Amino acid sequence: MLVITPATTAAIRSLRVRAYQSPFTYAHIRKNFRSPLPERTLVVPHGHKISFTVAQFRPGWRCRQLAIQGPDKWPTMADVRYVMGAFDFKSPIEACLTWTDGPDHRRQVNILEPLDGDWSPMRSS
Repeated sequence: MLVITPATTAAIRSLRVRAYQSPFTYAHIRKNFRSPLPERTLVVPHGHKISFTVAQFRPGWRCRQLAIQGPDKWPTMADVRYVMGAFDFKSPIEACLTWTDGPDHRRQVNILEPLDGDWSPMRSS
């Protein structure tokens, strides 16, 4: 279970601000998509790993991307929804692009949402 303490809330807020102030470029995200930088990742009680990036995922298409990995099981939907809200996602998880990452032992959920709500660059691929 994800534990939200005042320190966790402050760390999430700080990560969110850093990601929005310094979004990644298209070239950077293509090179480093599978391995987020440490300054974009938090480990919060009790062992959840959270990565958050704002980036240009395609030319002209800026999105927020969140990855939540559970410590020894999948994160709960309540945990995922809470973290999405903390990182300023506008849409519910059902309206975002989501996928699991890697083999079952990683237990990571990824969520992608365009900053402007426009999904057309994804549909044109």
